[in-house]
Amino acid sequence: MSAPGAGPILSLELRRVCYGAVEALREVALELQGGEVVGVTGPVGAGKTTLALVAAGLLPRAVPARLEGVVRHHAGGEPPAGFVFANPWTQLTELGGTVVEEVAVGPENQALPPAVIRARVEDALDAVGASHLAHRVPYELSGGELQRVALASALALDAPLLVLDEPTAQLDPESTVELVERLRGAAARGQTILIVEQNLDVLAALATRVLVLAGGAPVALGAPGAVLDRRPPPGRPAATRQAAARADRRALEVHDLRAGYDGHEVLRGLGTVVGDGEVVAWTGRNGAGKSTLARAVMGLVPARAGGIRVGDVVLDALPIEARARHVGLVFQDPGRQLFARSVLEETLFAPRALGLARTESRERAIEALDSVGLAGDLARHPADLTPQAQRRLAIAAALAARPRLLILDEPTAGQDAEGRAHIARALELQRTRGGAALITHDLAFARGVCDRFVTIAGGQTSSVVGGPPPPVTTTERRGS
Repeated sequence: MSAPGAGPILSLELRRVCYGAVEALREVALELQGGEVVGVTGPVGAGKTTLALVAAGLLPRAVPARLEGVVRHHAGGEPPAGFVFANPWTQLTELGGTVVEEVAVGPENQALPPAVIRARVEDALDAVGASHLAHRVPYELSGGELQRVALASALALDAPLLVLDEPTAQLDPESTVELVERLRGAAARGQTILIVEQNLDVLAALATRVLVLAGGAPVALGAPGAVLDRRPPPGRPAATRQAAARADRRALEVHDLRAGYDGHEVLRGLGTVVGDGEVVAWTGRNGAGKSTLARAVMGLVPARAGGIRVGDVVLDALPIEARARHVGLVFQDPGRQLFARSVLEETLFAPRALGLARTESRERAIEALDSVGLAGDLARHPADLTPQAQRRLAIAAALAARPRLLILDEPTAGQDAEGRAHIARALELQRTRGGAALITHDLAFARGVCDRFVTIAGGQTSSVVGGPPPPVTTTERRGS
């Protein structure tokens, strides 16, 4: 870490960056000074993640690609940058059984003395507000908690540059504000930061400059107030609710549910309902129990007490494969549930597994893919899609089974305005067949698509309201 204003930390002069024959970036020139925070934004597919990988020194060294141009890390360092992936599950090394051990992996690979490693790990966890997670098992954490651990792992490297790819995608609004304040403090101490972000409020509050990409090329670079005011907000979809909620016919009913992991109880007597024709937002702080509730409904986390009913079917004693006839669940990390060789095969799997003829299965698949904007990508391999398109593919695969209840866990993470509109359309399709629960911190999106907001805190429902909870916003803009 260098003193603020100590000179350039990173210089990029990129003529082209290509994956095979596909050009991802062209004609990008950017220099970051010590203590500066530079934001990068733009639509999905603009080249933002590629730029982040180049800046961190991971491309082409660790990620195969052809790079034409010059990348200079003026401050040196081994590694020259700490990197935080958009998907925090990607960051896990699986070399540590606890959070402390996971964060220690990087400093241990730097062959530092044990006392220095301990100090770095403790400081990094404290810096991201994750000290209370130190002895938890990483795979038992929520997406937002895991995002903090990934950030701590990057900070523990003590690299001159910190590169963050969508760091707020899994965070609740309060945690997003806390992260902005922590990153602002790090920059004041000399940390140089490059942050890829769709949340324009975060960039307005944090960045000294913002680079806007589109089609792999820069379209604007300047102070947040000058650049972001020319971009439409990623914002809320138009309200297109087509079906009135039928709360007297319940797609989901949960009562007195208790569930958790090993000795850690997460849900403590939780109860909630979702009516047919209704989309309900499940909100709350990271670690409150939202994802655990979704997994318990699906049977992935065993219930210790209480009951779960979908429509007229009691799920309590049913195995996962039987519950899948009634419940569709899309995880925070959609890559964990995609396995087929093409977009069409992925979406055909569920209706075919239900015993439907191929013709009807294909009709269901095409309808679902059309709702999420992927009907033109039938032959593409899921691995070739952007992470945002993979998320929409997972939604289509769940929709094609036509479950009575659809649960989406952070579906808008990293999505641009077009992606949000597709997901809103998919939820309207689900209204015609049953109900949906949306685990989300994206209150702007939820205001446009949800009928009710259920706040979960401490493993229980703490409030049920007809509108969203008040937004949490940053209070200061930089560079305006």
